[in-house]
Amino acid sequence: MAYAVLVVSALFFEIAMNLPVGTMPLALTADGASRAATSVAMGSGMFAALLASLPLGALTDRFGRLVMIRAAAVLGIAALGALSFAHGPLAGGLLLGVRSIALVAYMTAEFAYASELASNDRAVSGVATLGMIGNLTFALAPAASVFLWQHGIGRQQYAWATGVAALGAACLFLLPKRYDVRTAHQRTVVLDRRWLPACFFAAATVLQGGVNGSIAVLTFADRGIVNGAAIFSASALTAFALRYPAGRLVDRFGPRLIALPTAAIQVVGCALAAQAHSLVAVIVAGACLGTAWAAVVPVSIGLLFEHSKSETRGAAMGAYNLAFSGGAACGALLATGATLAGPGYPLAITLCALAPLAVLPYVWRSGSNARRMPRVNAGAAVGQ
Repeated sequence: MAYAVLVVSALFFEIAMNLPVGTMPLALTADGASRAATSVAMGSGMFAALLASLPLGALTDRFGRLVMIRAAAVLGIAALGALSFAHGPLAGGLLLGVRSIALVAYMTAEFAYASELASNDRAVSGVATLGMIGNLTFALAPAASVFLWQHGIGRQQYAWATGVAALGAACLFLLPKRYDVRTAHQRTVVLDRRWLPACFFAAATVLQGGVNGSIAVLTFADRGIVNGAAIFSASALTAFALRYPAGRLVDRFGPRLIALPTAAIQVVGCALAAQAHSLVAVIVAGACLGTAWAAVVPVSIGLLFEHSKSETRGAAMGAYNLAFSGGAACGALLATGATLAGPGYPLAITLCALAPLAVLPYVWRSGSNARRMPRVNAGAAVGQ
């Protein structure tokens, strides 16, 4: 019953919270914001998540999963509602930052709570469906938001979405306390240095997410593509379909070996996106990036689990979110710099192809000190 409540809550809450990913660039442009200002505003959410990830992971361990997930839901609803009437890059950027903090807190607490619903050998695999729901909502919401915008439904869609998010938040109050975990009387782990290879690999691979989230929609619109947000849909749907097989490969062959083809397929996806001038090309590029992302999560989580345990799960998820947000934030900076320099999206996304390749030697060297962890389905741990 508790798991079903989490699934329904995640479905409603995350589909509502992902709507601005598709249309906030269009809304800010309609307000008269420059391309660079729009890029900075869209990137502000990534920077906010970067700053908040580690503290939120530690707070989740210290004060409990239920307190964090409920507070995060309320904060997210407030931010989404405010976006329905706020205008300009400054207000938009601030609210996108609050939205990102709410999402990071929600997902960190959600995954930590879900891990307590089953025995140890099924705890992580039990989180798989929640992660896949995250992929599914990200696949649907941005493109649907753009579709609504194109049919005359602008910022008011965010106001309607607050009702959907509120339904998800209401479900959270049905969760039983017996599955909550607090470590208030223990030393709180914030970041273990042995988690750094996983964090660097995740950050390098999600760099493209920051670039695409900042300027892909506007770039593809300039190229005459009807719905540039299709790159998000193709990526998320592919990741949704391939996450479990990728996780099984990590279980069988280990995270370091699977990191190699993961980096290679990301190179292909970024190269295709740089030259995409049709909707079909955008979808193919998104599918390649989604294939890579399906494996990035189990690879990163597999590396994290080599040096973590159940008592530090919130902190480990905080470290993962730090890497995710850091990579996205750097991607937003890269997008802004490339835009100001002139070449824009093609230059930025091409550099994203090189980042995972540069990190691979560090990931491989970390294997010499890795210790064997209890067998888990690492591929299902987190979905972003």
